[in-house]
Amino acid sequence: MTLLERLKIETRTAHDRIETAIDLDRRIASRDGYRALLCRFYGFHVAWEGIAGDFAPDPHFFRRRCKTDLLVKDLRALGMTAREISRLPRCDSLMPLPAPAAVWGSMYVVEGSTLGGAVIARDVERRLGLNAETGCAYFRSYGRETAVMWKSFGTMLLTASSPEVDDLIVETANRTFDVMHDWLCEAP
Repeated sequence: MTLLERLKIETRTAHDRIETAIDLDRRIASRDGYRALLCRFYGFHVAWEGIAGDFAPDPHFFRRRCKTDLLVKDLRALGMTAREISRLPRCDSLMPLPAPAAVWGSMYVVEGSTLGGAVIARDVERRLGLNAETGCAYFRSYGRETAVMWKSFGTMLLTASSPEVDDLIVETANRTFDVMHDWLCEAP
């Protein structure tokens, strides 16, 4: 079994838990609800990118996948000022990343969310009339390159895979799902 297969199996419960709890239908039913959801994603990404970026085994590969700028673009399009965005709460409860290999586990969660983001983007466009220029850049993140970006991530992950680090990668992926769940699903 490859590391990607193992991650899919061993994080299924955590993935399903957050998918159920986040209640996207309710949160994207209105512009205010959608903006509040993006604020929570911003709080996670700005904190996570700062921590994970310090340990990323391949900093260039990591930086190409950062989403904070897309969230800022969306929040600005939805009427927030730079000052308001800078004052948003940040996810301080992020787990430690004890080794560069742990970043791969947390990236699995963050990168995997871009696959679902394409589906969410279509719902946001249909319900709220937003596109990548008017407030939905984050969920569109890689646009038509989503599958290519996921595949390149999978290739890098499998290259990093070894018996010495695979348990840590899977453990970090599950912890990342837990942190995201707690952060995104709690009342702001």
